[in-house]
Amino acid sequence: MKVNKIINIAELFCGAGGFAQGSKEAGFNHLWGLDNHEDSCKSFEKNQKCKSYCEDIREFTKPSYLKQIKKTHGNINGLLFGFPCNDFSLVGKNKKMEGKFGGLYKYACKVLDYFEPEFFVAENVTSLGKKLKHNSSVRKKVKDIFNNEKLQNQNYQNFKKIMGDLASCSKSGYRIYADNYKFEEYGVPQTRHRIILVGFREDFFKENKINFEKPKKIEGPFVTCKQAIDKIPEWASHQELTKHDDKVIRRLKKTAEGKNVWDLDNDEDGLPGVKKARMSHIYKRLDSSKPSYTVTGSGGGGTHVYHYKENRALTNRERARLQTFPDTYNFIGGKESIRRQIGMAVPVLGAKKIMNAVKKALKKNKQYKSYHHDWMIKGKTRDLYFTGKEYVGYQMKFDFDD
Repeated sequence: MKVNKIINIAELFCGAGGFAQGSKEAGFNHLWGLDNHEDSCKSFEKNQKCKSYCEDIREFTKPSYLKQIKKTHGNINGLLFGFPCNDFSLVGKNKKMEGKFGGLYKYACKVLDYFEPEFFVAENVTSLGKKLKHNSSVRKKVKDIFNNEKLQNQNYQNFKKIMGDLASCSKSGYRIYADNYKFEEYGVPQTRHRIILVGFREDFFKENKINFEKPKKIEGPFVTCKQAIDKIPEWASHQELTKHDDKVIRRLKKTAEGKNVWDLDNDEDGLPGVKKARMSHIYKRLDSSKPSYTVTGSGGGGTHVYHYKENRALTNRERARLQTFPDTYNFIGGKESIRRQIGMAVPVLGAKKIMNAVKKALKKNKQYKSYHHDWMIKGKTRDLYFTGKEYVGYQMKFDFDD
């Protein structure tokens, strides 16, 4: 593939278009996107200037529907899909493959089988698959939680199955590289940790001797949340303030920068009656000297991300800044719907850097070069490699840091 040609891509679970915006800034051309959230579809179409289908993935991936999509838009060179993380995230109920959303990646397989694009890029949370750090404290923490081998390896086996299933898509299969990303290490002003899968169709990979290298991490200090949300122009949309009751305002006044409600202990304006499920981000102020903690798309009181200085939750435009959306990006829907769209997006800058690396890899090479990746699987195989051959010991752990 000549890298200066138009590279047409499409997207499943496209949301409001964070992945798409980053791809566009990297020079890719979106033909269509799919999501089942009506406001997200409207936001995607308004900003990406391409067709969005607001459909159930189960209906969309029927052969008759895909045939019509191909007839309308033509073929695609690449497919993006950030399959929903609800059942894999530690913040959720952690139902994994048995949950409502756990198996939705299989519908991406149907699209890959039908269109057989040269590449795909997929995103999900890091608790889906992660190598265990080799130190005694982490091993002890894992041992305390997983008191039998079945539970210890469940998360790894789910990850291995997903990788194997995706590697088997299309006639040739896909060679897949999977890596954990800490987006703050790539210039995003937010500690957002995700796993990114990049797959190349095996025949395309071999014919072009594809060399895929992860994007470079930034040099120097991280971008802080203060830098990110500073100097928002008055003309930018979505700057409505959240109305807080008096107790929340008193609580925030008593909460120091970088601290949360649990630091108030038994103060009457804290949450003294809550002894369990003490999530670290509840009514937590940002630390102006650091990137933001993870911006989420849902949750009740205390989960809206709170200003490092002012006694309030962030506006949606400030959240969008933390997700590196441009100020010209306008979302459709009510305040909570827009919060959802922003929180569920892939950070635009992170997506741009990943897609630039993919674009660079698509050119034909004379020889292979070896680059480090956390995991790799060859097309039409089930053997999963990570810095060496598969080892089914302490190879996975939940993401305790997120």
